[in-house]
Amino acid sequence: MSEVPPRPPAPSRAVVAQQSPRVPLDGFPVHTVGPDTPVFRAHTAGLGPWWFGSDGCGRFDLPAPRGTCYVATSAVAAVRERIGVVLGGSATVPAALLEGVVVSRLRPPERRRVADLEAAGAADFGVTRELETMVPYDVPQAWARAFAAADLEGVRYAPRFTTGPALAVALFGPAGDAGWPDDPAPLPAGDVPGAPLAMPPPRRMDLTVVRPPRTRTRRPG
Repeated sequence: MSEVPPRPPAPSRAVVAQQSPRVPLDGFPVHTVGPDTPVFRAHTAGLGPWWFGSDGCGRFDLPAPRGTCYVATSAVAAVRERIGVVLGGSATVPAALLEGVVVSRLRPPERRRVADLEAAGAADFGVTRELETMVPYDVPQAWARAFAAADLEGVRYAPRFTTGPALAVALFGPAGDAGWPDDPAPLPAGDVPGAPLAMPPPRRMDLTVVRPPRTRTRRPG
């Protein structure tokens, strides 16, 4: 009787499985975003909301001369995605993170066909949920370049730091300020219902004053 070869070990589930695109993306599921789609952007007051960045700091950033502008389908999601890296350990955030930040309610002036990562058919092209949350961004940015090469104009996906039905949209365009119509009365980020609360400043009675240690000096001999 011949021996049964040993079964190879199962792949570890403790490693990232999501890979860069390996098949043509023709026919990838598409969602349309346009003037009938209100979206929200958290941004610094005094700066235009329609900024398409290309510095590689965003999940689906395209390299210059193209860029990516990130918006969300709710004001709360827009705020949370801006300050999300500090939300894991607390429901409150330092007040400085919200100071000078506003949320604009916007409508893209043009209809755009974006890749829909929420569609069931996205899995047929090798997409997993990790694409929406994984770090660093090398793999997601490779997908962004592939989507742009397939003539798609952005990505619709689940935001990393926001639960519930809200979604995020990364729009592709020329790098820089698009100059599209903005919100004449953006809302301060701290006033957005449901947004993370700012930590109150510490009271003097809560502070402990510690004297610095004495510096030892040698007496002249």
